[in-house]
Amino acid sequence: MPIAVVMVEPRYPENIGSAARACGNFGIEELVVVAPRILDWEKMLTMATRVGEKVLRNMKVYKNLEEALSDYNYVVGSTARLGNRRRVFKALRDIAPEVSSYSLNNRVALLFGNEKWGLTNEQLYYCHDVFTIPTENNTSLNVAQSIVVTLYEIYCASSNVQLPKPHLATVQEQELMYGVIKEVCERIDYVPHDNTVQWMTSIKRFLTKVDLTQKDVKIILGFCRKLLRAFELLQPR
Repeated sequence: MPIAVVMVEPRYPENIGSAARACGNFGIEELVVVAPRILDWEKMLTMATRVGEKVLRNMKVYKNLEEALSDYNYVVGSTARLGNRRRVFKALRDIAPEVSSYSLNNRVALLFGNEKWGLTNEQLYYCHDVFTIPTENNTSLNVAQSIVVTLYEIYCASSNVQLPKPHLATVQEQELMYGVIKEVCERIDYVPHDNTVQWMTSIKRFLTKVDLTQKDVKIILGFCRKLLRAFELLQPR
């Protein structure tokens, strides 16, 4: 499956190794690590075992999240926190079939935060969907445990997938579009919130209810750029 496990700022090399093993167990070939605190190969290889060694040795390491996600079409984040701003509407078992469907025609990234505080609101901004793993009393799982459970559910759901989802625009293409949308909103003074990131996240969540293809993004970009040019013409000379 063209699915990547993306670990953001992992603190312990043992969890990276365990994630590689989980990938090997469920046929995931791509492991991505963003700004890890330490990469101790001895500890990582010990936890990866032979099952995950190939995945671990092919692991990609990035300094920042935007660069790591730029080529993916569909990003799904995991969180144990269910505050109103997080807009978590889906449990893992409910979203697993969607992930499997998207993976037939798109590059999919599964995003996991670090062991201390998980994914921040700024990191969740890049997600098209956010899910949680229901537990007793809403207790959180270790990140390696979360990865194992997530990949298991997607693996089980993949046998029931029938029709592929459309090929979506990449994160890089979408971020270009959101940048222009933000510029239009600022020009018309339509950012009614002190937190610009939170406001743009709301717009993004609204738009990602629709499967945005490359063609859709080009249409929105063209429309917004026309508006910006019109604003320039209206400026007094």
